[in-house]
Amino acid sequence: MKNYINLLDNYKYQLIIVCTIFVALLSISLKDLVFEGSYRIWFDKDSKIMQEYDAFRNRFSGDDTFIVAFKDEQGIFRQKPIEIILDLTKEFQQIQGVQKVDSLTNYQYIQSIDDEIMVENFIVDTTHLEAKKELALQDNLILNQLISQDATTTLLALRLSSTIGSDGDVNIQVMEKIQLITKKYEKMTGYRFYISGAPAITASLVTVSKRDAIVLMPLAVICVVSLLFLLFRNMIGVLVPSIVIVFTFLIVLSLQMILGYKLNNFTVNIPSFISAIAIADSMHLFLAWVYYKNKNYRNKEAVYHALKTNMLPITMTSLTTAIGFATLGLSDIEPISTLGIAITSGALIAFILSITLAPAILLLLKEDYSVPKLRFINLLNTKGYGDFIVKNDKKIVILFSIVFVLLAFGLKELKVDSNSIKYFKEDTTVRSGSDFVEKNLTGSMIYEIVLDSKINDGIKEPQFLSEIVKFERILKERYTNITFTTSLKDIVARMQQKLNSKAKEFLPQDKNLVAQYLLLYSMSLPQGFELNDKVDINQRYLRLSINSIIQDTSKDLQMIEWIENYWKNNTNYSANIQGQATIFAYMQRDVTDTLITSISATLFLVVLAMFLVFKKFKMLPLFILPNIAPIVLVAGVMGYLGINIDIGVAISAAVILGIAVDDTIHFLSKYFYAIKTMSFEEAIDYVISHSGNAMILTTFILSVTFAIFGVSSFVPNINFAIVTVCALNLALVLDLVLLPALLSLYKKIY
Repeated sequence: MKNYINLLDNYKYQLIIVCTIFVALLSISLKDLVFEGSYRIWFDKDSKIMQEYDAFRNRFSGDDTFIVAFKDEQGIFRQKPIEIILDLTKEFQQIQGVQKVDSLTNYQYIQSIDDEIMVENFIVDTTHLEAKKELALQDNLILNQLISQDATTTLLALRLSSTIGSDGDVNIQVMEKIQLITKKYEKMTGYRFYISGAPAITASLVTVSKRDAIVLMPLAVICVVSLLFLLFRNMIGVLVPSIVIVFTFLIVLSLQMILGYKLNNFTVNIPSFISAIAIADSMHLFLAWVYYKNKNYRNKEAVYHALKTNMLPITMTSLTTAIGFATLGLSDIEPISTLGIAITSGALIAFILSITLAPAILLLLKEDYSVPKLRFINLLNTKGYGDFIVKNDKKIVILFSIVFVLLAFGLKELKVDSNSIKYFKEDTTVRSGSDFVEKNLTGSMIYEIVLDSKINDGIKEPQFLSEIVKFERILKERYTNITFTTSLKDIVARMQQKLNSKAKEFLPQDKNLVAQYLLLYSMSLPQGFELNDKVDINQRYLRLSINSIIQDTSKDLQMIEWIENYWKNNTNYSANIQGQATIFAYMQRDVTDTLITSISATLFLVVLAMFLVFKKFKMLPLFILPNIAPIVLVAGVMGYLGINIDIGVAISAAVILGIAVDDTIHFLSKYFYAIKTMSFEEAIDYVISHSGNAMILTTFILSVTFAIFGVSSFVPNINFAIVTVCALNLALVLDLVLLPALLSLYKKIY
């Protein structure tokens, strides 16, 4: 170690200059920072889910539809709101990228005049509106979709071209134009317009990630620097950790850009993660240096002893932190996997800088440099603490055991939920829009059922169409969350009603008659209103769209499974559920897999690493308990409070294990060193005096840094902040109180 310190001392200027130039050159790549928010980022390129969804898009022109809704308390069927719908329909149709606009006014109403079928816009002017209202409230293709039951709320649906609908940039551009138009009409009319829909979610993911980048990136750095200054009131106390932090996240972000990665809702938080990780190593090193300087060591000797006493725990904590994040790289959810790989490299880079650049900066200081006395942060009275632990070890263990058991019961109430709408706070545009539509009109979640008739032209078979009628009835009876269903079957039924009103059957019983109805209907449609979004070109597959209210994805998955099994077991046909609401529901499995895999892998690797270093097999339970307990305790509280597991919580589990174990390692490394020459009580006092304050301060700074995620509009980030901050502080209490009590009992037994 002395040779290493001598080497650092001899080349400290060169090391600092080379590091600075290297980071500056790398940082040039940050000018190409790009954000990505398409729903595709959540899935692997070879994902079967995405392959099936792309096949659906190619067959039916996709489901990328913006929804714009508004309410008039006096009723929609009046001159003012109808004129607005007419004008908005025209203006929205002019937006580049919008393929089709469906509204109450241009709804293709089917009627028969003198035995001739007429398909035309439902409303073309503001005359005869009462008559139109009466017709609309009796039309099952309009009611609860384009008009509410009380006739006060309506919506316009803007469908994007299938070739551009999945493009996040296009979604953002269209949404911005929609917002410009609706804001203009809000000023003109006094109405409030609400925006929702699948592409609105995509656009909002990018918008939120950009906002988080602007807010969270600098806020993380500012908070850490401010806290360091308040704690130390010393320039070097701010400079050493800050340089390690800033250099680390600049290197990591630059490498991300060079390797072609784009920022998303999770990787945008890299600076916050890096700040939290890098602060721990540099904080322990700096506080140890201050400790030895205050013992009147010469500067070089103080650096030597600070590095010597902390090299093992710093190495171990960096390794375990890297392990915690590396396990996230196993996730099938791309943003989580990317974040895991990025922060793993960040943990290793922060370690390298902490044992090279940080001591090199300290070696620059002159012997007469005034170091902080740190009296104001000596938070623990170390004298007598070991004696207190020995006298109360059984009581401490019993108390924590009771708390652990009580909170663990909450685990049975835990649920996993990956509903895409719930990713946003209630005051965001897309969430408030979805809530409004759901409260006043119809379900905001749309699931697309692709029904396979098994043969070309099979969708015209009366038996197939009859099965759809039967299925819809059973579906609505079984699932009260379904608010609306629509398919080509409804058009066939309407044609039967208008052209053959004397028929007893709801649907025609002859395949040729169905074909004639569809031909007549399609020939009557204006340009831009085709049937290719309802059936495939060979007329084998039919699209059945269902609107559902927002619910837990576990219930969505149950419904999806039931639908597929129904068509498989009760008919000669089959069904496949698609749509963006569906693919996000499928992601719940990946969230669960991420949680289980990351916790299991992190726990195994961390315990293995601690065993290889400390080589005490009988004490393995003591290594595990203080680190797994915070996760169980917080999860129990979540169960009691009804907080569901989402992506943010899934990430937090591995992060908690990877970072919380740092304090355990620092505690145990000092304990095993001290117990060789001291009594147990003295050893505990020694650990607290050398690491206790550092553990408290690093946990405090980590908590503040992760708490920054709470200002995000992305709910998984908020949940991550809540869970992680609570768990890290619980881990600190367990390390400072329960761990020494367990060691005391272990010492008495063995």
